[in-house]
Amino acid sequence: MIATDVRNRFVTSSRTQRIADRWNAAYPAMRTILDTVIQAQRAAQQPTVDVARLERVRRELGQQDRGTFRACTRSPGGFSVFDAFSQVREVVNVTSIGHADAGAILRLCAELADAVAEAAVAHRAERPAVPAQSVDGGRPERADSEQTEGGTR
Repeated sequence: MIATDVRNRFVTSSRTQRIADRWNAAYPAMRTILDTVIQAQRAAQQPTVDVARLERVRRELGQQDRGTFRACTRSPGGFSVFDAFSQVREVVNVTSIGHADAGAILRLCAELADAVAEAAVAHRAERPAVPAQSVDGGRPERADSEQTEGGTR
């Protein structure tokens, strides 16, 4: 993955580089883990995970790695921090805690979690405050819930 593929105006360039470094360290292992789990679950008589979901995660991780991931059909291809966080969490869910690359995957997950949290805070701070509106539409008389068809209680 190229560090410049992380496109989010709320993610700093230093965080972008850390995400890219952690991604490059963890992606091959995540791919291998998903391949192994999917293959094992297909062979199982009663799968314990949603194989179709893991296949989707594997496909989307590959798109993230190539910088062609699209969160929706109208969005440009790129690397989505929010979606990558969700996808990496899916990998964490099927990764053995004793796996040799579990640390690298968890560090990537933590870096993405921090980026998502910072972006959410920055986004909220950027939005204009919406004035509170009264529930009854601002009428001085009784609230809608107190009125009946006949106008009496």
